[in-house]
Amino acid sequence: MRHLTRRLFGKLFCCCHRKDSPNKFNVEICFNRIFPIVNFLMRRVLGRFLYIKVYCILAFVLFVSVAIVIPYESLYKPFWVMIPLCFFAVYIAGNLLFHFNKACRVGPGSPKKSDLLPRCFICNNHKPVNAHHCSICGICVLNMDHHCIWLNQCVGACNHRYFLQFIGFTALGCGTFVLAASNTFYYNYWKAFTTNKMFCDSDILAKELPWFEFICGHGPSTLVSIIFAAYLLCLIVFVMIGGFFYWNFVLISFGDTYLGVIINAPTLKGLVNMFFFPCRNEHFHENWRRFLGLDVGNRTFFRHILLPSSHDASGYFEWTGRVRDDYNNKLCGEKKETPITIV
Repeated sequence: MRHLTRRLFGKLFCCCHRKDSPNKFNVEICFNRIFPIVNFLMRRVLGRFLYIKVYCILAFVLFVSVAIVIPYESLYKPFWVMIPLCFFAVYIAGNLLFHFNKACRVGPGSPKKSDLLPRCFICNNHKPVNAHHCSICGICVLNMDHHCIWLNQCVGACNHRYFLQFIGFTALGCGTFVLAASNTFYYNYWKAFTTNKMFCDSDILAKELPWFEFICGHGPSTLVSIIFAAYLLCLIVFVMIGGFFYWNFVLISFGDTYLGVIINAPTLKGLVNMFFFPCRNEHFHENWRRFLGLDVGNRTFFRHILLPSSHDASGYFEWTGRVRDDYNNKLCGEKKETPITIV
């Protein structure tokens, strides 16, 4: 095994040394040698694995909700509460699947072929001020926010709205699960084996559920593990994705992207004001209407945002680096030269 490993890495790094000085390590040559392998692992292996993992996690949470949480919570909650909860769960699951699929399949958006300046020396094409070249995707992305390994592509002008709604419905769904499954978690994990109120102790569920024997046939320990895993997973996702959703809310409120904030390098005071007071931006409504694509025609928030919609946010393409002195001065604290931002 040691000999095989030595031969593998020997072939990998054999060209990482300069020809004129074999003892000197050339970083550029080594990077060019390793990067295609890393790119292959990111796009072909890790990206596809995480893409499938999202569906597996969603299927697991839906199974726990339908097979365990809804029947058990119906013992403690009235009928008029459970019916809206079930419809709301179906609504969230449908929107989550729709927006995740669209965020993965719709391209982030690239500049059209042109001879204009400035140019990307890698793509050999026009590179607008609101575009950035992604070394993993190998393309220039308009209004690039970041490269998302869960989507296996970049988040840009064309799929940013789908991505935002995907993480929004994910956080909303996980938060709903945490609140709605409180009795299930309390009696089947926190107070497990100390009371006779566990899922497997219910005679009503044993008579009504065809899958009761499948869940409780191996003993209540399996049920406890399943409920703990699902509840902890939803709690962690709610906290992390909820925080990430708020950060995207802040950026969009100021007409910016994550990459734009890094390039503009705002001061600490500017970041604090930006993070805690996003609604105070005077262009708050304009930025959100453009981002959501509601500034075109007679589109409505209910029909095109709350319900699945494939409309284009055409106004978002107009954010081509137009300077706003008030916004940049507040964030960067510079009055001599105003950096260009995406608005």
